[in-house]
Amino acid sequence: MDKKKRKYRIYGNMLYFLLKFILKTLKLEVKRSEKIDLNSNYVYGFWHNKLIITSVCLDYYKKKAGLASPSNDGELIAVTLEKFGFQVIRGSSDKEAVRSLIKLAKLVKNGYSAGTPVDGPKGPIYKVKPGMLFLAQKSGKKMIPVGGAFSNCWTFEKAWDKFQFPKPFSKMVCIEGDPIEIPKGADLDKYALFLEKELNRLDKEAEEYLKKDKSK
Repeated sequence: MDKKKRKYRIYGNMLYFLLKFILKTLKLEVKRSEKIDLNSNYVYGFWHNKLIITSVCLDYYKKKAGLASPSNDGELIAVTLEKFGFQVIRGSSDKEAVRSLIKLAKLVKNGYSAGTPVDGPKGPIYKVKPGMLFLAQKSGKKMIPVGGAFSNCWTFEKAWDKFQFPKPFSKMVCIEGDPIEIPKGADLDKYALFLEKELNRLDKEAEEYLKKDKSK
């Protein structure tokens, strides 16, 4: 392993312990669609800046997997996810995308639930790419759209995704929508537009829920 990658793995460990500490102070609420069967496994879709929220929600599953970029920056995400018990597949470039998704599909077929940001790894923000839709279609598993919000967080405005990191003692809400079935031969572009609207709707619902909770 080269020095740069080793350095980013150290940063990933530091991020994990920081996040672990903050999560202990958070109040977490998960709102799931009644159509979700927790004895089944699914493919989860969410925005890149909500990565922390969905990773915590997926902690329910003993068998969970995710995708992380093979770049040095990807070490930050990979190490953190591994520490949280995820099986991590490396690969997000155009050249490796199909190969990595097929590896992920095999895990999903073997009972893993998988989640990866649908607008990652480099955006554009809030635009669904077909990768995870293809994964759901290929594996025959339904996709669950996930939205969420923090009552108080830091937003990294200079980052392409406006990444959100919770502040200690804030509240985190995760909303899991109705499972979406993607049939073989379906037009993934149409499903991408539908998923885009659904994710934005769920994020807004989470934000409104926190506003009402704060006003009580």
